[in-house]
Amino acid sequence: MTVLIFARIAILFLLFMVTLSINLDDNLIARLGFSNNLGLILSGAIACTLCVNDRTPIIMAMVIILSLNANMPADFSLNFGYDRDLYGGFMLALVIQPLLIWAFELRP
Repeated sequence: MTVLIFARIAILFLLFMVTLSINLDDNLIARLGFSNNLGLILSGAIACTLCVNDRTPIIMAMVIILSLNANMPADFSLNFGYDRDLYGGFMLALVIQPLLIWAFELRP
C-alpha cells in the first residue's frame, strides 16, 4: 500500500514539475512577479503536490489541467475564451482549499 501512495505522490510531483516549468518566460510564477528559477518551480511543485495528494482523483486531474492551461502561452488559453489568470485562480483555489479547511477546522 505504501508503494502505491509513494507512486501517486511521485507521479503528481512530476506532473506539477512539468506544468509549472512550461513556458518559463511567461508562466504563472513569472506573472506573480517572481524570477524564474528552478528552485522556485521545485518548491511550488512540492507545495502543490502535498496539498493535492489526499484529494480525490477528479480534483487532482482538474488541478493538473488548470495548471497546464494557466502556464501555457496567452494565445492558447484565449482560444477557449478565458484568460489564463482565471485558470490560475481556480487552480490555486482548489490547491489551498484543504489548508482553509484545516485552518478553520471545518471537518466534522
